[in-house]
Amino acid sequence: MASGNISPRQKMINMMYLVLTAMLALNVSKDILRVLAKLDLGMNATVSTVERGTATLYQAIQAQVSENPRAVPINERAKQVKSQSDEIFALLATTKDEMIALTGGLDEEGRYKGADNRDIPENYLLNDKSIGGQGKAKEIKEKLAAFRTFLEGQSDGDATMKRIVDETFTFDDEVVEGKKMSWERATFAELPLAGVVPFLTDLQSRVRRMEAKTIEHLYGQIDANTLKFDNVRAVVMPRSTYVTQGDYLEADVFLAAYDKGRNPEFVGITPQSIEDGVGKIRIQGSGNGSKTLKGSMRVPGGDTDYPFELTYTVAPPSVVIAATKMNVLYRNVDNPIEVSVPGVAPENLMVSGPGISGKAGNYVANVTKVEGKEVTITVNVKEADGKTRKAGSKLYRIKGLPQAVGTIYKKKDGLISSSLLSKGVIEAEYQDFPFDLPLTVTGFDIKFEGKPAVEVRGNKIPNDMRDQIQRLKPGSSVTIRKIKANTPAGARIDNISNIVLDVQ
Repeated sequence: MASGNISPRQKMINMMYLVLTAMLALNVSKDILRVLAKLDLGMNATVSTVERGTATLYQAIQAQVSENPRAVPINERAKQVKSQSDEIFALLATTKDEMIALTGGLDEEGRYKGADNRDIPENYLLNDKSIGGQGKAKEIKEKLAAFRTFLEGQSDGDATMKRIVDETFTFDDEVVEGKKMSWERATFAELPLAGVVPFLTDLQSRVRRMEAKTIEHLYGQIDANTLKFDNVRAVVMPRSTYVTQGDYLEADVFLAAYDKGRNPEFVGITPQSIEDGVGKIRIQGSGNGSKTLKGSMRVPGGDTDYPFELTYTVAPPSVVIAATKMNVLYRNVDNPIEVSVPGVAPENLMVSGPGISGKAGNYVANVTKVEGKEVTITVNVKEADGKTRKAGSKLYRIKGLPQAVGTIYKKKDGLISSSLLSKGVIEAEYQDFPFDLPLTVTGFDIKFEGKPAVEVRGNKIPNDMRDQIQRLKPGSSVTIRKIKANTPAGARIDNISNIVLDVQ
């Protein structure tokens, strides 16, 4: 029977109808036939009530056409619904009228003369015209199936609406007493006129109820995209919750109105949750630098998008721990410096100071040619409006490089064989120094015990001195001093410790 949202009275009528039609397979009495006739009258009264309510909705849609442009296409759709509903309703009405006429019409009291006639209704509904029937049941099924498809198209994607339409008009084959039957035969076979007519009236009732449901839905679509609000709250949107000393806190403060019963739809991004019209977005930071979040919102069922865009910065987790007494920059070397300001993208930093170069948070300070013993490095931030603000500055002391260590075979003192010493290469390096600064020895003085020093260019013992070294007596002392070296950048380094070795 009919499904969907129906009244308790209609449910009772449907139940009675099921019981009474089941009894038709038995010897149906005149009393039962009269009850079926009264049942049909009650169902017709229900149909009339639904029609009056639907007429009011049609009038309400038409009344808005002159004032609301959105009502114009809705009104055209409503006219199509009415036209198709009336066509199906008329087909069912004509079918009832023709069967009543074929079975003798009505008596003086308006009752069916052929109420118990089974042959004529079955022939008229189920038999094809080629064998004397009209095949009306098949035509009714096809028309109702097309009507169902049409109404589904008017649902605008409303899943509940579509489900109700599908459940109301179901024409699947049925199994009766273990045998599969078509919907037409399972519905109308072996029923007298008094049993068939209420079935057709029930179909008319379904048509009118689904028509009313569809028109009610269309009426609601007139203002579906109109923003309606039932709650308002104050919203504060700061540009940043991180403010440095001397800087300014800037924020937008406004009233936000929302509909507590209708949360917005999101396009391009899926919020973790939506509460009171507010989408809760939670995105894990990945990579480093400036990121942009884009999306849009729309009213449920609407066709207007309201775009939004948010720029944020992802930075690696960091902690600043500085030894305040060790703010030192060394000459003759590139001093690496990392600069960051919480809440500011590295590309928006401007770092300045003598000998400073670099970008995006990574800089180098070369103070080799800077006069004086101190230098100040200043950090500014470039704002979105093109203006700049000072983020801070720091004072650094300038120092020369510490003493490098001279070695032969990584030895700076101790015993060595004369043969090994004669073939040695002089090297220099910084030990326990934070910079990886390789040195290339360019010259040195070599002094044998009791003899004057000899100046040597390069980093190797000269050939003419090798024989002299190999003839040294055990215990003789050899000193390598005044070692000179260059850095990779070509800076000359002469603060290098001596090498003192004893020949064994």
